[in-house]
Amino acid sequence: MEKSFAGLLRNSRLATYDRRLAQVYTTPKKCKQIGDWGLKRNLPTVIRTPYVTIGDLDTAEHQTPWQSGQSQVLFVKRWKENFPNSTKPAPRREEPEHNVALMSSSEFKRFLKKVSKNKDDFKEKLDRKEVVPEQLYEFFNVTFNETPSSTTVGPTYSDYEHGWDYPVEGRILNADKQGHVVGIAGVTALLTKRNSIGLRPNSERRIRTFYVEKAGFDEQGKPMVIVNINHSSSSAIPSLLSPDGFARYNEGRGSSLFGSMAADDMFSTKPHEQARTQDDDSKVSANPQHTQLMRRIYGLLEPVESADKKE
Repeated sequence: MEKSFAGLLRNSRLATYDRRLAQVYTTPKKCKQIGDWGLKRNLPTVIRTPYVTIGDLDTAEHQTPWQSGQSQVLFVKRWKENFPNSTKPAPRREEPEHNVALMSSSEFKRFLKKVSKNKDDFKEKLDRKEVVPEQLYEFFNVTFNETPSSTTVGPTYSDYEHGWDYPVEGRILNADKQGHVVGIAGVTALLTKRNSIGLRPNSERRIRTFYVEKAGFDEQGKPMVIVNINHSSSSAIPSLLSPDGFARYNEGRGSSLFGSMAADDMFSTKPHEQARTQDDDSKVSANPQHTQLMRRIYGLLEPVESADKKE
């Protein structure tokens, strides 16, 4: 009984709790009805969400602060649904990195004292030619990154390969220096200028189909998604060479200068005459003030005619 209790305690949520990690907890429905979440004290029974994050196990007021973890769980579900072939973040070192650029003077002094204790190990490896002097910073895990890294890490994913260029639904949010920002189920993706050939300049923010080229997380745990408006097996050039391709592409800039130019006409060496536009009489209406304007013009010209007669 003693060994089983020790094993339960080591694997319990109470023993594995870490306030630095926003871990999401859940509990069976029967335990939730009585507020049993496996913590130091029970949580309120009026909690509606089945997922919570714990801010602290205990406070000075003898409370257990908690927040809903529903958004984190839904984000993971949306990510797995839209980007099933995404890559995991690069594995981190078991030993923490020491960012010298963000250390204060007191922290840097403590770091020097700690490093001085391991200098003999580095010298021994130098003598055995296991390392070179240029690997000094790597040996002591020293970095000089001026921007602090985020503690956010990516979720786990299935090893099943779905392949790339699969379709997802999204909408273009705004333009960016590198292209366009696309919103996909709460995740912002990048549509590069190279991948936006054939895109309407002033297209409305409607839901459209994009094709995922790459999805993953960077070293800081931020999502990185690159999409394309065309499938890799297709090309944007045939759409431009279609009879109404140029008209669609120049929509928003005015009417197309090429009219109904086809591919044969485009690559022809003969001079091409611009297509004449036919007037539509049904859209022409008479000016209701035409009679008054003509009278005013006649009145302005009458003194000139009388002066010519006198001369």
